[in-house]
Amino acid sequence: MDFDLNNVRAALDEDRLSGLPLELILEILSRVDTKLAIQTCLLLFPRWKLFWTLLPSLKFSNSGIKTLADFSKFVTHVLSHRNHQVEVSSVNLCFHGEAAQGFVKEIANYAFSHNVHELIVYSTTRNECPPSLFKSQTLKHLTFRTSVYALCLTPKTPWDFPALTTLYLKDMSLCDDRRESLDLFSKCVNLQNLTLENITVEAKVLEIITPRLANLRLDNNRGYNINVIAHQLVNLTIIQCSIGDLNIPSGLSSFCYKGYHTPHWFKNWHFSVNKVTVSLRIYGKRSEDARRFINMFQDLHSVRFLTLNLDIVECISSFSDLLSAQPSPFRNLISLNIDSGSRDTCKVKMSTKARNFFLENSPDATIFMKELPTRKQ
Repeated sequence: MDFDLNNVRAALDEDRLSGLPLELILEILSRVDTKLAIQTCLLLFPRWKLFWTLLPSLKFSNSGIKTLADFSKFVTHVLSHRNHQVEVSSVNLCFHGEAAQGFVKEIANYAFSHNVHELIVYSTTRNECPPSLFKSQTLKHLTFRTSVYALCLTPKTPWDFPALTTLYLKDMSLCDDRRESLDLFSKCVNLQNLTLENITVEAKVLEIITPRLANLRLDNNRGYNINVIAHQLVNLTIIQCSIGDLNIPSGLSSFCYKGYHTPHWFKNWHFSVNKVTVSLRIYGKRSEDARRFINMFQDLHSVRFLTLNLDIVECISSFSDLLSAQPSPFRNLISLNIDSGSRDTCKVKMSTKARNFFLENSPDATIFMKELPTRKQ
């Protein structure tokens, strides 16, 4: 299709975007890469040539920029020519290649000096993070992740984020020596949401001591113990992790565990958990596994909404005689959900004794089978 360049220019001259409120224009430009936003202002809409200096959200990526040196110059130019009276609400930094600490430090210092509330950093190369990146009085949301082969080493002293509420770390090294314990979060006194995914720690114990933590997700963190002291914790998710001790408060409402072994610290739980999901991968059906599962249920006696994967249900169904020696612990059960994964729910094998075990003291409870997704014809 051929385009009439004059008609295109005329359409741009009469564009409706320029009639939008400035706040909305800045919101639109903040959703794209800062380089593209600047090009849009300077080339596409000349009347907007200074709008980019007012952007409240900055997104830097070296994609399409030949060298990190050129990328550093571009970022420095943007930061030095912004309208410094405008605060920065969020900064998103994504870079490929080995960046000098000074480069990352420059961006962090600028962001923190402008009371940034959200910082997102993604790197694909092994780097050692500057200590200044982990100290801010205003930061509320921090996301720091690398590629799976590019672990970044962070400072080993408590991070000073008194305003931080949300922290997400992925594919990082938090400690590279065999010290007894590592405490990084005790100064994050307002932290409410914490996710640690594929984190490497050489210390023997990672301490999670946070007074206001409500949501904790530990995903694929192995090789060290994790001690949790969080007296306001509400939701806890643990996936493929090695856990030492958990100091869990009585207010915990939701718990999700996925792994290969029954958690030994269930026995310390003497309080009510409203919603529990347990998914354990087992190979073959052994009586010792069935006994472990039945004992686990005794520790989860107060649960109201229970989700189990099919491996657990089929294992205890294969050793139904073991159920006769144990009374049903579930007195408040409302629903039992059986997650069959990728298997056909029509082939789920659940013995009558197993069904009675779950429903004996909760006769009004309902058993649900998770159906397979409908295949498109």
